[in-house]
Amino acid sequence: MTKRLRYLLLSVLLCVPFLAACGISSADTGALSGRCPGTKPAKDSVTIEWWVAWANPTLTRAAQEFNCANPKILVKITLYPNVGDDRQGKLLAATVGKSPPNVVVAYDDVIARWASQGMIQPLDDAVRHAGTSATDFVPEAWDSVRWQGHTYGVPIDWDPDTLLWWNKEVFADAGLDPDRGPRTWAELEDYARRIDRIDERGRIARLGFVPWSGWEFNDIEFGHLFDAGLESGANRRVTLNTPGMRAALEWEASIARRYGGASKVNSFTYVANATGAAADPLISGRLGMMAVGDWYLGNRQVIGAKEFQAKIGVGVIPPRPGGRPYLCHSGWAFMMPRGAGHVEETMKFVAWMLDDHRFARYFGAALGWAPAKKSSRAVPFYADDPMWQAVFAANASAGAERQWLPPSPVLAEYYRALGDAEEQVVNLKMTPAQALAEADSIVQQALEVAITERNYGD
Repeated sequence: MTKRLRYLLLSVLLCVPFLAACGISSADTGALSGRCPGTKPAKDSVTIEWWVAWANPTLTRAAQEFNCANPKILVKITLYPNVGDDRQGKLLAATVGKSPPNVVVAYDDVIARWASQGMIQPLDDAVRHAGTSATDFVPEAWDSVRWQGHTYGVPIDWDPDTLLWWNKEVFADAGLDPDRGPRTWAELEDYARRIDRIDERGRIARLGFVPWSGWEFNDIEFGHLFDAGLESGANRRVTLNTPGMRAALEWEASIARRYGGASKVNSFTYVANATGAAADPLISGRLGMMAVGDWYLGNRQVIGAKEFQAKIGVGVIPPRPGGRPYLCHSGWAFMMPRGAGHVEETMKFVAWMLDDHRFARYFGAALGWAPAKKSSRAVPFYADDPMWQAVFAANASAGAERQWLPPSPVLAEYYRALGDAEEQVVNLKMTPAQALAEADSIVQQALEVAITERNYGD
């Protein structure tokens, strides 16, 4: 299970005991049917099957409300935890077997692969007929659902994934301004050293910053900050083993060596069987700073919104000397499998779900997502929340809302190979040059297969 899905499931689990805070009432957790409560199916109604990765009572409520407003369209929700990347192949099997669901919610980074494999259908006409426009969305979010000149999805969220969060109490204890995060690379490193608490025997009591803690793709974030010049395969070229990426991993390795290796660090930052605030390395004070996405706000359900705001600050990882900020983004999208029917009715449901206020209720409050649709960020749920405003301010300070990497049929291999390389380096088993040479070879082979299979067209 990817960390992306783990954080999503954490948000859902946090939502269950605090339903009112998640924007729903206890009554919303009743029937799992998408039918309007107290009604019978309308004559000549159609059923839309919607595959989702998580069991969330708010989505069941959304399907019910949609059916109340649209009696001739019933939404059936089917849980498939791995629908985000279809690693179990169920979506592929259903599509090949000509019994696909009408709509799925999946990661933006599968678009190119699924489109080239014929698993999902282009939505250019459906989007246009539904009145949906690219201009409604953050440009980079819309770009994430495009491949080979066609639109294959409708963006749902567009989350800043590598924000820098800090523990204000830890900052104060280290003699730092608790309301001011590091603004330069030198300050980031200085703050980390000042926060560190390691005794003469090497026993760790507190750490300032661990680049591989927080979000599993932080290696790409630091690659961009080190001007790695990464190429994802979007233009039939992949590059991983570059001077910038080697420098980024060497910087991570220097931190691992300082503390005795990643295994020792990880056993300190993440405590087995811990629950609540003790499970989180930043809230508990084991870490002073951590890079992770906006969904980290879900931890307000653990310690309370007021305490979270008093205890946690948010900003961006500062650029390196002479460099520029880079804040990586990603999101989920509605997609329609090849051969799925009722496209018009499905698009009506998609547009209904992405109404500004409904997004805030069904995705923002329940899952901690930032909307891909620009107008949704102005609704009271976001506008009146000081922590969300702090997130958006940090997001704006980094400039364009860039993707991790441009869409490509080999992104899965790319992410996996680079992540494996980082793991080898921070565990002090390989040098950056050795690990990246191996990763480059793996992704180059995947690229050759993708080209042979005509995943890039003619």
